[in-house]
Amino acid sequence: MPLKALSGEKFLQVICRSSVEILGNIVSKDITLRYFSDGTAITQFEVLFKRKPKGSGKEQVEVFQLNARGEQAERIKQYAKAGDGVVISGHLKNQKDSKGAISSAIEVEQVSFVGAPSQLYWNKVTLVGEIVGKSSLRKSINNQSYLKLQVSTDQSDQQHVVNCNLWAYPAELIDKQANIGDKLVLEGALKKAFAEDKAISPILVDGHTCLHLKA
Repeated sequence: MPLKALSGEKFLQVICRSSVEILGNIVSKDITLRYFSDGTAITQFEVLFKRKPKGSGKEQVEVFQLNARGEQAERIKQYAKAGDGVVISGHLKNQKDSKGAISSAIEVEQVSFVGAPSQLYWNKVTLVGEIVGKSSLRKSINNQSYLKLQVSTDQSDQQHVVNCNLWAYPAELIDKQANIGDKLVLEGALKKAFAEDKAISPILVDGHTCLHLKA
C-alpha cells in the first residue's frame, strides 16, 4: 500500500521506528563480552565510514559506537577484526548513564563480515516518527535552506529523540506544512551532532528526503 494511503496515526502505530544500514570498517581492536544476569551476551565496538556531503568536495570520516546483544555479540567477538569491512543493519537507541548524560549508539540487529578492508562505504538512516522540535527555516553558509528537527521514534520513551537536519526543498516544504505533533518519514545519513544539539542526542541524521504524514 502506498505510504500516502495511510493516515499518520495508523502509520505511526504500525511501523514507528528507526533503521540504520552501514557498510564500513571495524575500528575496535579488543572486543570483549559482558553478560546480563540472564546470560545474554553484550558487546560494544566502533565502525568507521566515510561520507562526502552534497556540495562539498571534502570527504568526512565518522566513527560510531555500536551495541550488539545475544548471538550477534558472540559472532562479533569471534569473527570481527580491526580494519575488516562489515555490513550492519540495526536501529538508533539513546540511553542515559548514571550521571544523566545521554549517549547514542546503533543497536545491531544483523551483521555480515566482508573480510578485507572495505573501500566502499554505505550509510543510510530511515526514521518514522513524530516531530517534537522544529526550528525556523535557516540558510547555510552556501545559502542552502535547512531546517533543524527533533524526531521521536518511540512515543512511549522520550529518550528516543533524534536530531535531524533537513535540506533544500524538503526543508522548505516541511517548514510550511508540518507542525509539532505531525508524523513523518525521513531518510538521510548519520553524522555526529553539533555541540548545540548534543544534549538531545550525539547523533545527527542529515536528511535529504522526507514524507509528511499529518496528525
